[in-house]
Amino acid sequence: MEKKRIKIAILSISSLLMISMTASAILADIQAYFVGVDPSLISMVLTIPALMGLVFAFASGPLSLRLPKKSLVIFGLVCGLAGGMIALLFGSTSIYVLLACSLLLGIAQGMNSTMSMALIADYFVAEESGALMGLQSAFVNGGSMVLLFSSGMLAGISWQMSYLVYLVFIPVIVIVMKNLPRDHAPAHTADTHQEKSARLNGRVYFTALTMFLFGVFLFVFQTNVAMFVVGNGLGDASTSGLINTAMSAAGMLTGILFGRMQRVLKKLVIPVSLLVGGLGMLLIFMLGSLPSLFIGAMCCGFCLATINPAGTFQAANAVHPSISSLAIAVVTASTSVGIFVSPILSNGVANLTGGGIEIKFLLAAVGLAAVGLMSFVGNAIMDKKEA
Repeated sequence: MEKKRIKIAILSISSLLMISMTASAILADIQAYFVGVDPSLISMVLTIPALMGLVFAFASGPLSLRLPKKSLVIFGLVCGLAGGMIALLFGSTSIYVLLACSLLLGIAQGMNSTMSMALIADYFVAEESGALMGLQSAFVNGGSMVLLFSSGMLAGISWQMSYLVYLVFIPVIVIVMKNLPRDHAPAHTADTHQEKSARLNGRVYFTALTMFLFGVFLFVFQTNVAMFVVGNGLGDASTSGLINTAMSAAGMLTGILFGRMQRVLKKLVIPVSLLVGGLGMLLIFMLGSLPSLFIGAMCCGFCLATINPAGTFQAANAVHPSISSLAIAVVTASTSVGIFVSPILSNGVANLTGGGIEIKFLLAAVGLAAVGLMSFVGNAIMDKKEA
């Protein structure tokens, strides 16, 4: 019964992990509202949560060794609620108010993205852990789908109204307070000698590199889809919201099936997911139509929902259970760095080549395919050394 309550708490936290992505559908509206503001500064409304997510995803690992994970989770949730409410009430006064709110959202995103996975690693083992990580990914995407759709519809009234969805933090805080135990999880092993000698290894760092590059290239979709839709006369903020909803819907279905996929594909899960994401980006670059955007979004959703649990599971199982939270924090932080770097790199490439927004999707397609190949070769080499 206690495990069931812990699952409810973990999945409720997970349903809010992509809430900062609601800004992706309104970036074009924010840019139109704040006339004369640098587009790179506007993009930071979406990317600053990734930067703060980096700091707090990494910090939450060591902190969880000293403080109850429940306290850390509640702190993150309260920060997310505060950020959303300030943006709703005062976001229209200045772009810097929105950026400050993004900082608070980043604290929530970084803290709880690590904690949700760490709680799974603490309380669940072996196949049960892998299956729950997939289900967690499904809730991340399912929650994202509902939140993005709702915020997109509210943005049809005004872009500020899209922040009303952040009220959903309130019931989640209540669920966590009621269902998540405050005490530390029991250790899976009593081998204290092994625990003292536990340290991060090459597979953790290689997984972190893979997740960093994944963040760099996949996030091109999120930072550019709204502007691509408006710039090509394909729709407005509501259309962008629907496209993002399609991405989340594909991710939700993928997360539900992740356990079976992992059993079938085994160590090919990460390379296959990256190749599918690259295919979606290539389709957008080549066709640039509304249907291609929806199909590309679903490919990206598949990639996101597959590689996140697969990478986390790989890192957590590569080290001693006593430092699995730290391994998860390193991988999560690496993804956040990649997300933050993404618009800087893609905008730089677009400026250097003199191409439009379409060239960014080509960059992402080539990049994801290359990272998929790198992942396959790198893990094969490490498997051979370990054997």
